[in-house]
Amino acid sequence: MSRDEPITAESIDRLCSAAQLPLPAERRRALAPMLAQLVVAANELSRKMSGSGYRGIVPILRFPER
Repeated sequence: MSRDEPITAESIDRLCSAAQLPLPAERRRALAPMLAQLVVAANELSRKMSGSGYRGIVPILRFPER
């Protein structure tokens, strides 16, 4: 899954399979719209907090890429 790929029921199926998470299919489908909105909001917040006005008060944290 690339970071630019939208969250879909199929991508949640792949993630649950990779994590060996036995989540029923109907719950996986219900997660897609909620997670898609959450990712959009998290990306907006990340862009805002990475602005120069916040650099002095927010520590920089970068997760290693795998």
